[in-house]
Amino acid sequence: MKVFTAEKAGFCFGVERALTLINGLHRKGKTIRTFGPLIHNNAVLKTLGKKGVRSISSLKEVGRGETLVLRTHGISRRIEDQLKKDTVPYVDATCPLVKKTHQIIEKLDRQKTRIVLIGDPSHPEIVASKSYAGRVTVINSVKEAMGLLSSRKISVIAQTTLDLEFFKKVVSILLEKAESVDIYNTVCAATKERQKATQKLAGEVDFMVVIGGKNSSNTLKLYRIAKRRNPRTYHIETHRELSNPAFIKRIRNFLTAGITAGASTPPQEIAQARKFLQRFNRDKEMTHA
Repeated sequence: MKVFTAEKAGFCFGVERALTLINGLHRKGKTIRTFGPLIHNNAVLKTLGKKGVRSISSLKEVGRGETLVLRTHGISRRIEDQLKKDTVPYVDATCPLVKKTHQIIEKLDRQKTRIVLIGDPSHPEIVASKSYAGRVTVINSVKEAMGLLSSRKISVIAQTTLDLEFFKKVVSILLEKAESVDIYNTVCAATKERQKATQKLAGEVDFMVVIGGKNSSNTLKLYRIAKRRNPRTYHIETHRELSNPAFIKRIRNFLTAGITAGASTPPQEIAQARKFLQRFNRDKEMTHA
């Protein structure tokens, strides 16, 4: 089977930066705690766990001599303010693009403008981001956008991992809800690149495999984008799921496969999935050559 990997797939800048910080601390012999899971990928978190890295949910859980690392999705302003007052040693692994969103929201809050944040209200990035203003309206559907009351002015911000086409669709609705709409396209470049590459590849292969955490926002967006273009799209967390007999039965007669992966998916998972799929239908490929 011929296997193609999306031009952009796997670790993004923010994740690589966070893991570099963690590994640097580990080499120095530091005992590391992360405020919430560092990223949304169980395989990576297990690897970190073997290094003694443990996730906590309260600053009270940080022991003497331990170093706190802030998760890539960011923390609330309340916790950030508390950290600045305390003597807990910490390293900020928040994605710089998420930090930029916080700064935009703070600025808009000072201007007393109405802030609409588009994204999953339960996602840690959105939970953190909305805390940087006194009042933020979070919406995550076309229906919710249509239900918003009209305003004189609206400022619109996106979750960094939002589906760009969905963002455009919601913004087009909000443009009719106010006299003035300021649009902050905070969907990060890595997300845009991965979505574009996934959409392109999905239309060129017999089936698609999307690798990444089931709780990973950006991976779920890639899965939905791929499935819109190619109904034969499968979402897995690790390459081991490919050996499922039911999956093998579905794909064994196909000649081409596409692979894409979320921004928290390590390169070895992509390589292993590619290796597994390449085993199928070599004889048929020779016949069709």
